[in-house]
This record gives sequence, structure tokens and C-alpha cells, in this order.
Amino acid sequence: MAWTRASSLVLGLCVLPTLACAGGDSDAGSGATTFSSLSLGQDTNTDNDDTTGDGDGDTDDGPTCGDGVVEGDEFCDNNNLAGQSCTTLAFDGGILSCAHDCSGFDTSNCFSETCGNGVVDGPEVCDGTNLDGNTCMSLGFDGGTLVCGQGCASLDTSGCTLNTCGNGELDDGEACDGALLNGQTCVTQGFTGGTLTCLANCDGFSTNACTSEACGNGVLENDEQCDGNNLNGESCSSVGFADGTLLCNDNCSGYEFGLCNDGNCCMAKMTSGCQVPFVENCVCGLDPYCCDTEWDQTCVGIAVNSCQAQC
Repeated sequence: MAWTRASSLVLGLCVLPTLACAGGDSDAGSGATTFSSLSLGQDTNTDNDDTTGDGDGDTDDGPTCGDGVVEGDEFCDNNNLAGQSCTTLAFDGGILSCAHDCSGFDTSNCFSETCGNGVVDGPEVCDGTNLDGNTCMSLGFDGGTLVCGQGCASLDTSGCTLNTCGNGELDDGEACDGALLNGQTCVTQGFTGGTLTCLANCDGFSTNACTSEACGNGVLENDEQCDGNNLNGESCSSVGFADGTLLCNDNCSGYEFGLCNDGNCCMAKMTSGCQVPFVENCVCGLDPYCCDTEWDQTCVGIAVNSCQAQC
């Protein structure tokens, strides 16, 4: 069979996760995933009432999320993950991070080696088109298309819609709406400045334009995931790729995977190969370009239509 190669590269058939795992609570402000089995209610008692009853004005504000100390009901705090990692949470690898409200763990960058077989195994919350019964509407949206996130660790709600999103009012289910950010800023998200914006479907925030004064000095500070060449011990191979060059993004809030090789078989990219061997072998047997040069949109089409890739 001859394959006609498209002239343009379309990136992001399977987009990165923005929201959360099935059966878990999601931090709408950050896209963080909190397993229900790991969650305790966040202590939000910040009043100045004298809880001792002695009238001396004592206060108990509870734990402070963002100070790097795990206390009270917090499961983690910034880079302090209380000894947990993707592997301790039953994944095969990847990068674990803390939810912005410290109420649980963000597993969206964890991965499972069984991801891609169409079966929800172990800690996976979805696999390809198998969404474990979840839909946009079951997650509180009005409609749209729900997909499985990279690594099968989360559900991607970026294609879900709310009928009220865009009306400039904070309606049920919305974390923000347009310029209405519900009191949130880059600072409340753990950065030192910049401009916080609302995601197009109103279910969370984009921190791409947030900045950190410490970012760029090569030292991990505050809630930085990495800083310049300081990748906090991570590499392409540690997050599920075969090899390549892992990079830190411009505001030190996470990693860029574009130069890692053998990525998601369902995602067009400028590097060759993909992470599911039987799919990769099948596709490259039909079109060697996919393993010799890049895994473009044609390769994705072959993977889906001819090589049993579960996307």
C-alpha cells in the first residue's frame, strides 16, 4: 500500500492533559489530579476566631500551602512530595508534582507501560478511546469531546465545553471566565509575577505567561519544577521516552518534551518513532520515514488505521 505524505505537520492529535483523573478530585486552577484515595479535605480555616476560648486572641490559620512544608491535611507542598513519586503511586515512571492547593498529587505527567493497549490497567484512568465510562457531561461540562491524556494518567477536558463559558460571569463548574479570574493571579499560583489567563473552556488557568524572578539561575526555588539546565534529575528516559533532550520551559514550571524521542504514537512530532513497540514496528514497516525522519501526521494516521494504535 502506498502512503501519500501530507506537506504540513499537525501537532497535538492527543493533547497534554489539563484536567484530572476519573474518580479523583481535580484542582481546576492548575489541571492537577488528586486521587480520591489520597485526598483529604483542604483546611481552609483562615478566620481569626479564638479557638481556645481563653479570649487572648490566639488564632489557628492551619497549614500554609506554598511554604514547602507538609503539614496538617496537606499531602505535599511545592517540591516537597513527602517521599512520593509516580512509581510509589503505582505508575511505571514520570514526573509527579503537587496540586496547587496541596490537597493531593498531580499525576498528569506520570506514565504506565501498558498505556496504549486499550485496557484501563493499574493506576491508569483511561487508555486510548477507553475512557472508563467518563464523558464531558459526567465531569460536569455541558458537552464536547473528552479524550485520554498522555500516559493514560489523566482525562483531557480541553475539548469539553460549558454553555456559560465566555459570558464573563463565574458560573457553576467554572474556575474562571474570560478576564474574571476569581481572585487568582500568577502569584497565587506560585509565581512571582506575570499575567494569568483563563483557559478557553473556563475549567482552569494558563500559567504560560507567568514569571518567576528566580527562574533562570539554575537553582530550584519555590515551586519550580526545573531551572535552565537543572532538570531536577529528570531526563527524557525517566519520563517515558527512549532518549533525546529534555528541556525546562521558560518560566520553570515544567518540562518541554519536543526533543524527546519515541513519544506518544497518537501525537505528531518532529522526532521519529513512538513508545509502543508493536505500533512503531508496524508503522515503520509501511513507511520508514516515520522511524528515519519524523513521526508526522501521516505516521499517526497509519498507526490508527493500520496498526491498531489506541488513541
